Amino acid sequence: MSWIRGSNALTLLRERLAPKLVEHKQKLTRSSCAVFIPVCHREDKLSLLYTKRTETLNSHTGQISFPGGRCDDGETARETSIREMHEEIGLSPSQIWGNLSRPVVSLKMENVYACLGYIGHFEDLQIKPCPDEVSHVFTVPIEELVHTRAEKNYTNQRSQKQWEMLADRVQAESSEQIDRAETIRRISVIGDYCMPLFPSPIAADPDIWGLTAVMTDRVLYAAFKKNGYKKHDFTPGQ
Repeated sequence: MSWIRGSNALTLLRERLAPKLVEHKQKLTRSSCAVFIPVCHREDKLSLLYTKRTETLNSHTGQISFPGGRCDDGETARETSIREMHEEIGLSPSQIWGNLSRPVVSLKMENVYACLGYIGHFEDLQIKPCPDEVSHVFTVPIEELVHTRAEKNYTNQRSQKQWEMLADRVQAESSEQIDRAETIRRISVIGDYCMPLFPSPIAADPDIWGLTAVMTDRVLYAAFKKNGYKKHDFTPGQ
């Protein structure tokens, strides 16, 4: 794990993530969303930057997230994530590394794509949070995230219609022929499930949870699998 503190840590991090990153070139519609996962240096520590959403937004009020939002018709995931980051916090990436290979499916059955890149040294950034969307930003050292992952159990409350929509997405993204009825049956038996959770460094803020935590966990697993970081198990704990 010591490599994350070395002078060439940024290069090594990008090299470790590269096999898990792709470029999604397809043009998306407003039924999809995309976020940007910003990597930065802060006090010489490689960190991830997060935003806290304002209490006045209509959805995900006050939650911790990566910069992002809904795609405009005809945009790629990369284009959406870069546009949204600039609109929300006034930043553009200095390096664009690629997209996580698979989107995360939200509770609303929407594909959420994640683009990853480097934004520079936090102390040099001219961050301009959009007051309507972003309360404030903060960073967490990547090494700290590796050591502080927790878990939380949830009960699945999806409706039959949502299960059907999710099954259609599973089939659309699969290279194999899968019977739709069997897919619905197989995934709808999922009752309780477990999600990753990361504590926020700001005591007054909520934890990093939901899709933001899932994406954080995917990045950490890709980078630190060789160091023993375990892939999150969605099976409920005892």
